[in-house]
Amino acid sequence: MGKPWCLGICMLDLFFLFTFPVNGEEEESVYQLDEITVTGTRSEKRLKDSPVVTEIITAEEIEQSNADTVMDMLNDYGLVYTGNGMGDYVQMQGMGKSRVLYLINGRRLVGRISQRLKGETLPLGNVERIEIVRGPQSALYGSDGIGGVINIITKEPGDTLSLSTDVTNRFLLAYDDPETPEKAAPFQDFNPIQEQSLRAAVGFPLGITRNSVDIEAARGGFYYNEQKTSSILPEYYRGRLGLDTAFSPGSIPEVRLGGSFMLMRRDDQTTSRGSLTRFDYLRGDAYGEMDLPLFEYGGLTLRLYDNYYQRNKDNYSAINDRWSKGNNYENENITTLEALGSYDGLDNFIFTLGLEGTYNSMEKYNLSKPRVAVDKEALFLQAEHFREDTYAVLAGVRVERNSQFGFAAAPKLSGMYRFPLGFRLLAGIGVGYRAPDFSDLYLVKDDSETMYIQGNEDLLPEYSLGFNAGLEYAASGRFVQINFYYNELFDEMSRVYIETLGDRIIYATKNISRSMRTGVDTEGRITVLRHGFVSAGYSWLYAYDRTLGEELYLQPDHTVKMKVGLDHPPSGIATYLQGRFFSKMIDPGKPDNRPRFILDFYCSIAVGKHFKIHAAVDNITGELHYLGPLTRQTFSIGFKYSL
Repeated sequence: MGKPWCLGICMLDLFFLFTFPVNGEEEESVYQLDEITVTGTRSEKRLKDSPVVTEIITAEEIEQSNADTVMDMLNDYGLVYTGNGMGDYVQMQGMGKSRVLYLINGRRLVGRISQRLKGETLPLGNVERIEIVRGPQSALYGSDGIGGVINIITKEPGDTLSLSTDVTNRFLLAYDDPETPEKAAPFQDFNPIQEQSLRAAVGFPLGITRNSVDIEAARGGFYYNEQKTSSILPEYYRGRLGLDTAFSPGSIPEVRLGGSFMLMRRDDQTTSRGSLTRFDYLRGDAYGEMDLPLFEYGGLTLRLYDNYYQRNKDNYSAINDRWSKGNNYENENITTLEALGSYDGLDNFIFTLGLEGTYNSMEKYNLSKPRVAVDKEALFLQAEHFREDTYAVLAGVRVERNSQFGFAAAPKLSGMYRFPLGFRLLAGIGVGYRAPDFSDLYLVKDDSETMYIQGNEDLLPEYSLGFNAGLEYAASGRFVQINFYYNELFDEMSRVYIETLGDRIIYATKNISRSMRTGVDTEGRITVLRHGFVSAGYSWLYAYDRTLGEELYLQPDHTVKMKVGLDHPPSGIATYLQGRFFSKMIDPGKPDNRPRFILDFYCSIAVGKHFKIHAAVDNITGELHYLGPLTRQTFSIGFKYSL
């Protein structure tokens, strides 16, 4: 249960941010409130005019980080609570797994394993910013937006020649096994080239087109424990190629085409004799979209895209001295056609109408059918009344037909009022829903000695009713945001006991639960001596299962993040020290149930106009925890070149 000191931390954050002395530009906004956002309203909107609470991981934060993938950035942001070979577990306001929707430029991603997304398949090289909208967003995006949306915005092709590269080398000292009394010497079996990554992006005009090509490659080596019985880290290889093109043919404002292709091989369960398990991942996407001006005050955007994900697992047989093939596979594809129209011919009003058709299919080794598919058609309507720098009121609804369940509807209402002196009040209420995924419906997991898990084709979607209210302050080098939320989740899908047959227990997923989640998220930043900054964030969650009458432990009750840094362009120095604290998670099945504190350091120095050297140490405190991190200090050094 939440403790009273959580409110004390919130008040301490407020006191610190409002009273700490500030030097610099009086009207400077440290949080880039003029940044354009698109996720919360599906239209371009300045952050300070948006009626939806939106957090942005900016291009500057991505540039000045040691992250290699999107999940690395979300981990730094305090949203990743555990990760393993199946995927990364992101929680937002007590909603996780398939209840958080991932998008790339508004386009859906496929490829969840056990309802987790494999973060290593989402490299960071071409990412401009990441927009995070918490709470139910099904009124805009449909299923899976029940807990929030993470939208990855990529860089647009430029109309001038550009080049950027980033090369990084990472290494660790010898592994010190906490279960053994002996201590490994720091450079015993030291591998100075533990992991490398390369990112390069080229932008160039060609005729009437603007083009962007990005290339990424990464590899990592084995990292054995002291006994050489297993590797703590996998060996992996990853490569990605992406292409984006934009042009304006005649009277059409713009046509955008592009796609990417990513391959990755990862060897797990490795001993000194070699790898025992191998995973091959493939992710590909292609899209085309165009803007059509229909009349003076309105337009239409048409979009067609396809996203494909493939995962194969092979096992090594020592007896036969060969790899098994084709007995553990997963292929998923989603094709979507969208039409989004807008009209702003009335003063202070914007109307948005959208149509969407989707075909989603999967082939997987342990489904009851060799191939399963679902088609969805959706209509959403949104109206916004606003006055810039003053207020905004937004109402919307989405109606979706699912070939598996029939119809579902989700309305929402959001509002914002801007007070003098830099205060903004935001509030919203909305309905979210999550349709069961293919594994919920058709999974057949048969362990002949212990259990049998079967899918349930009669499942209904989960629904939630969520409310949030927040207060923001941004002025004179200070920014603080407090957001309170309350969510009720209905018809929650849970795996339950059915019966016992002999020595085997039969389980299935059913709609049985109703639960509640409430809490608060805070975020603050202050500029110090013009080039320095201090930022802090705090999240508290309380969850309760109303069906069973007991508390739920979905994520750490308390999460704290702090960052102290300096960004000094005259000297070319950028550096920060970042800490994250997670209170313990109550899990009787785990031996290591205790709080975690993770501390990271980053520094970069510009050498001339185009060259930059950067170095970092992750997990300075050497924390080891079953939820991660799994290794002690990780060191890295590299360079960046931009033209």
